[in-house]
Amino acid sequence: MKPAELSFTARIARLSDYRLATRLCRRAVGPSDYVLANLRAVIDKHGLFLAWNEGQVIGMTNFERCVDGSGWMSMARTDPEWRRKGVALFLQRQIAVHAKQRGIIALRLWILSNNKPSIRACLKGGFKPVCEAAHISYSIRLKPLKTRMHPVNARLDTFASILRSAYLSEMNGYIAYKHHFLKASSGLLRYLLHREGLYTVGASEFILTKPERRFHTLTSSLTILNGPLGPSLRTARKVARGLGARRLGAYLPYDSYMLRTAGKLGFKRDDWGKHSIVFEKSLRNATQEPPLGDR
Repeated sequence: MKPAELSFTARIARLSDYRLATRLCRRAVGPSDYVLANLRAVIDKHGLFLAWNEGQVIGMTNFERCVDGSGWMSMARTDPEWRRKGVALFLQRQIAVHAKQRGIIALRLWILSNNKPSIRACLKGGFKPVCEAAHISYSIRLKPLKTRMHPVNARLDTFASILRSAYLSEMNGYIAYKHHFLKASSGLLRYLLHREGLYTVGASEFILTKPERRFHTLTSSLTILNGPLGPSLRTARKVARGLGARRLGAYLPYDSYMLRTAGKLGFKRDDWGKHSIVFEKSLRNATQEPPLGDR
């Protein structure tokens, strides 16, 4: 550990830390920080790591376990007075220790392509870029359909064709499921398709989640797996409308043709995820450090 980090300590946030974490978000991003709306719920899940220096909260990063057994890091914030002083790298290392102790062998996160300081910290922490994506969304203004399409049971040969699909090739073998990026495999697909079901129309195959309330809007998440993009997006809009969703969100490979196609169908590229670089760090051979201390 570098000398500059000797005065830093870390622990998982408690509900009593809510005001301090709120202040950090407002200082780091501003009063419109999207994290503020979900901060209590995030703290309640016991995954928000806080970095401290002499009684002051100077940084935070959220940690979640994904359905494939990997770990996901998000909501990284650093106090403006403590930027470029190793806070983000310190939290990465603390979370890596925490994750490895719990049997997690890979950590992932994404960073906007124009966030150069965070990318440098990520690379310095041993993360490697694995794919690039952009988040799109569609507002469903029409009333829910009276009829709805139901998912189908996937055959065993479906997994093989999906793993060879052009979409997965563009994503370097990764898929976006809700707000996580996962390494695709037959086992993962079997789990997701059992949990969510596979929607298939013609050559289009995709996963669509049941609507969940996000930022006060019922939202379904789309994971395109195979087939032409245009028909897949059109069908997904109908399915989401039948489920009662008011918003449909998806990550696409960062590809100009795909993004133009989505734009022509009324999907907008969201500023908060307009060009995301997904990073991954293997914990298989990571050096074991002492567990983070309590404060």
